[in-house]
Amino acid sequence: MKVFKACCIIIKRRYVSLLLYFGMFMGLSVVMSSLYTANYSPDFLEMKPKFTVINRDGPSPLADGIAWYLGERGEEVALTDSKEILQDATFYHATDFILILPKGFRDSFFGGTEIKAETVTTTESALGFYADSLVNQYLNLARIYLAAEPSIDEHALADRLHDDLCARITVEKKQFGESAPLNENYHVYMRMSAYIAMVLVILCVSSIMLAFKRPDLAMRNLCSPQNPHSVSLQQILCCGLVSAAAWAALNCAGFVMYGSKLGGTDPKIIALIMLNSFVFTLVAAAIASLACSFVRGPNSQNAAANLLSLVLSFLGGVFVPLELMGDGMLAVSRFTPTYWYVTALDRLCGLTSFDSKSMLPAWQAMLLQLAFAAAIFCVALAVNKRQSESEKSFGGASTELEA
Repeated sequence: MKVFKACCIIIKRRYVSLLLYFGMFMGLSVVMSSLYTANYSPDFLEMKPKFTVINRDGPSPLADGIAWYLGERGEEVALTDSKEILQDATFYHATDFILILPKGFRDSFFGGTEIKAETVTTTESALGFYADSLVNQYLNLARIYLAAEPSIDEHALADRLHDDLCARITVEKKQFGESAPLNENYHVYMRMSAYIAMVLVILCVSSIMLAFKRPDLAMRNLCSPQNPHSVSLQQILCCGLVSAAAWAALNCAGFVMYGSKLGGTDPKIIALIMLNSFVFTLVAAAIASLACSFVRGPNSQNAAANLLSLVLSFLGGVFVPLELMGDGMLAVSRFTPTYWYVTALDRLCGLTSFDSKSMLPAWQAMLLQLAFAAAIFCVALAVNKRQSESEKSFGGASTELEA
């Protein structure tokens, strides 16, 4: 196992730089996961629009009720009834919604010949349309009461509208099943770990293979009594162990940071997520073996690791959620293994049962990742064989070991 020991020595010489990479990428994943959950939180939070009511019809229970209902769900901005002031307030976004009740609005509403109120919403403001829907809701409810009881008193109508619109419903959350929803931070972290795993595996595997590509060392190995197949197997064994170590380190780090938030999650889901990440580690190892065929030095090694990881991560939905991509981008993403890793991860995180119908999309995504790994390994073997038979097989490969 002399070759295996030599591979371990190579990794040992680079453990400081690998730990620096690991630390930086871990910090990046934590920051991005926290930013993602902050910007895309599923919790509901009611927005309060800024509104202005210009009442040209005079005081009435109907106008006061509209102003009250808007005030319950928004923030009133008092403005003078002046065209220039209202235009400036709209232009500078001082208010999101302006409601103008014209003269005769109250009499026409109760008389059946309703005069429409004027509304002004800030351009491209969703809050303005929300305030407009609140006014329509109040008036529509008033019309229902008038249709059911035409002789109802105006003050009684306002009281009934007040009582109905003040009603609140208490929502009680109940969990059905043994598993709690997967923590969103852990979900985002496992998605970001695809980028980190690919960088680390490519750097580790290329460091081993690059050292053995040195012309003097390659010729010495050919003259040694070591069987070439044994040399290759020992290199593959070391590369596999290093890749598995990177996978274990990423998963352990995830448990350290988010393990306290996974207490109610079904262990089967966690195990399947870890299996999915292990399958992707095989894909990363296959990509690393192919990249090693074109790496000739430490500079190209770092460039290949970062470029391949960034491109596949952006295309595959690691950095940008798949639901935010267009149809054209998704069509390209399906030809990347990272797309199927993210797809399997999303399916597993949303599992509510483990029947065959629910598990089928996740298994299919994992099998496609294995197919990618096998195909890339075959291409890497063909390229390496082609290079070993060429006249340039002992060309200028350089490592940091050279003085």
